[in-house]
Amino acid sequence: MSGVGELGLSEEHRASVSSYLRFNKYQRAQRLRSIEACFQDVKDTRLVEDTYTVEEVMELLDCLGDVVKAEVEGELLHACHTNSLLLTKLFKQAQKWHLTLSADTSDLENQELLEEIKNFEEKEGQHGRAGSIPSPKKRTLAPITEAEGPLALLQAEIQRLMRENADLSHRVQEAEKKVSEVAKGKTEASLNLVVAKDELNRIRQSLANRPTSEDVTELCNEVERMRMQLSNEIEAHEATQDQLAHDLSSSKQNLQQVKAQLQLAEKELEKKFSQTGAFQNMKKMLNKKNEQIKAMRKKLSAYEPNSEDGVDE
Repeated sequence: MSGVGELGLSEEHRASVSSYLRFNKYQRAQRLRSIEACFQDVKDTRLVEDTYTVEEVMELLDCLGDVVKAEVEGELLHACHTNSLLLTKLFKQAQKWHLTLSADTSDLENQELLEEIKNFEEKEGQHGRAGSIPSPKKRTLAPITEAEGPLALLQAEIQRLMRENADLSHRVQEAEKKVSEVAKGKTEASLNLVVAKDELNRIRQSLANRPTSEDVTELCNEVERMRMQLSNEIEAHEATQDQLAHDLSSSKQNLQQVKAQLQLAEKELEKKFSQTGAFQNMKKMLNKKNEQIKAMRKKLSAYEPNSEDGVDE
């Protein structure tokens, strides 16, 4: 990659901008020839009489205006589609690195930046005519597929964080499933305890009518053992649920940390990409193209007042 030159661009990027400007210049020339041909056609085919009525002049101007309007509209549509295609290609490159780009349309009205593009185009045109600078080799923008360097490291880190994020999400889901199962077991144990208490009360009421105290004591001891056993089971379920809840909370905290690291890495990558020459080059080309569109609109608006003056005369 060569050093930075005009417009803050490398030699390769400057050559790409110059090629794009030459393409637009050629398109403008073609449209102007079409408009000139429209006027010449009117001169050759319609202006054959010495005198014309007002209605005939109005008809000629209306027909000519429709043709010119169609030509200008075609150029504006072509410019819009060209800009959209360039943006699409840039966004596709950015999406490969999980970047979200945004265009600052306020810079499209920046006269200083537009003047820089204008001077650059004029200088390139002069160099092209004088032959002082050889035409660069035909190149295309290389895809962003660096196998090493900071961008590759950031991409690897993003992939790692995404895998870790997926793993933690899976672990959180498993923990939530286990907590749900423990909660279900606790509910069942509580229901069993309620049933046991009801059974204990029933037995106590039965034993209250019996004259033998030994039988009552034995049954009470048995019921008490059942109650203690159920209580121990509930406590065990509660301890297990608390441990799973703690694990779930820890996993969620780890997940949040990984997400924060992922967002930080994506922002860092987006910041690095926004400072590249390709991004700055795109913004400047868009500024130049919109200035051309404005100029075409002014030309179009200039035709319509002139047509009304001609009708009045």
